[in-house]
Amino acid sequence: MNPTEPLSSPPEQPPSRTERAFSGWLWMSSGAGVQGLVTVGVLAVLARLLTPADFGSVSAAMLVINLSLLVSQGFVGPALVQQPRLREAHVDTALSLSMLGAGLLGALLWAFAPAVAVALHVPSLTAIVRVLVWILPIQGLSAVADALLRRDLQFRTVAAFRMISFALGYGAVGITVAVLGGGLWALVAANASQAALNTALLLGRNPRTLRFRLHRRELGELLSFTGGFSLGRIGNYAAVNGDYLVVVRWLGVTALGLYERAYQLMAAPATLVGQVLDDVLFPAMAQIQSERQRVAVAYRRCVAGVALLALPLSALTLVLAPEIVRVLLGPGWTEVTAPFRVLVLGTLFRTSYKISDSLTRALGAVYRRAWRQWSYAALVIGGGIVGQRWGITGVAWVVLLALLVNFVLTAHLGTRLVGMGWREYVGAHGPALRAAGVVGVSAWAFAAAARALGAPAAGVLGITLAGTGAVLGSVVWMRNGDWLLGRDGQWLRERLGGFCRNALRRVRPARAVVGGVS
Repeated sequence: MNPTEPLSSPPEQPPSRTERAFSGWLWMSSGAGVQGLVTVGVLAVLARLLTPADFGSVSAAMLVINLSLLVSQGFVGPALVQQPRLREAHVDTALSLSMLGAGLLGALLWAFAPAVAVALHVPSLTAIVRVLVWILPIQGLSAVADALLRRDLQFRTVAAFRMISFALGYGAVGITVAVLGGGLWALVAANASQAALNTALLLGRNPRTLRFRLHRRELGELLSFTGGFSLGRIGNYAAVNGDYLVVVRWLGVTALGLYERAYQLMAAPATLVGQVLDDVLFPAMAQIQSERQRVAVAYRRCVAGVALLALPLSALTLVLAPEIVRVLLGPGWTEVTAPFRVLVLGTLFRTSYKISDSLTRALGAVYRRAWRQWSYAALVIGGGIVGQRWGITGVAWVVLLALLVNFVLTAHLGTRLVGMGWREYVGAHGPALRAAGVVGVSAWAFAAAARALGAPAAGVLGITLAGTGAVLGSVVWMRNGDWLLGRDGQWLRERLGGFCRNALRRVRPARAVVGGVS
């Protein structure tokens, strides 16, 4: 095939576009849900085998590794997804750029690893970074294959690969090495194995992406998207990880290990809901970017749906934070509870901004997005330097404020792009606030009663979850769901029901055919 000829484009507007996007979200959510359960299990085991300092040391190394990944190949996938007329030459050029960047930054990072260790005050960092630097070329090989699957809305495959690589690569390898006494090298092996397995699965699915050629015209087209996008993405990385940098630089690796656990516990719902929506919405909205009315409706529904999940979950977690930390991490991690409770207040902000972020990238507003990301980063890093005087809880309060500001800034851009008023945007959160009130009051009452009876941490969790679920179900039944869900929540519920019914219809004929053959 001539590399300058267009690849087959996605259908213009097939009737099943909405169902495909919703189905993609369900598959990605299922994969993230399973990964979340595996993560909880792996974390519970590793937290009892390793120390906070072990987690902090490897987290410090992954800060520089992930930044290098972002610079070397972070724009490649989105540029391919957003490209309206993708050609084979784009694919070849993107892979060549990815590998060139990975090789160059990998060599620089290897050479300057001792300087990074000195700057972060972590002497053991040199050896860790020099082992983990091999993740750069490994993931560089699969960047294009992953992007093409997302462009084609093949989220079921992406979710499956993500789940398998985490469960086997990170979980199984990490726990095995930890049990054998590997210490922090268990986490190093886990991260490297996960990257290698995910790359092997992606390349096995689409080996045709391994062609190394640079084409001048396609290089220019890819780079035209890269400038503002890269600025925004690096700014976002600085914001999301700036607090880690502050903690390890001023408070040490043990404090980073504790703080990271608190942040990861808070971010788990954001990963399950927000990141999955981001993975699905960006390619889906990019395909209908010229139809602003459809985009506006999808945006409002996603905002309402995320709020319905995030706000009640925040209320529940705020009440049960001490028991969650004790059950998941063990008695040696009680210092995580205070910053965890502070960060939980920002679950909605951490989750919902990803929707606005996906929208701005899909509509090409990458430069207007970039300065907002850098403002967010400045708040996190600058405020974190001040907040660290009060320990990791002080850093958590600063991060909460930064999350709120970023949430407002990205929502402002998103509503302007689709022509939505603030009244409509804020109104989309109304049902979620009511649901959070019901959940919060119920959870507080049941948890207080369980604690007064002297129930263990697991017992408090079980009693509170069961009681709160019963109350919430009763309210939904009495009000028929309208009061708690609102119009957008009802639409999402209907779509979910329709998706499940359609899935069952597809399964039944297949079973009938199999039965007839047998």
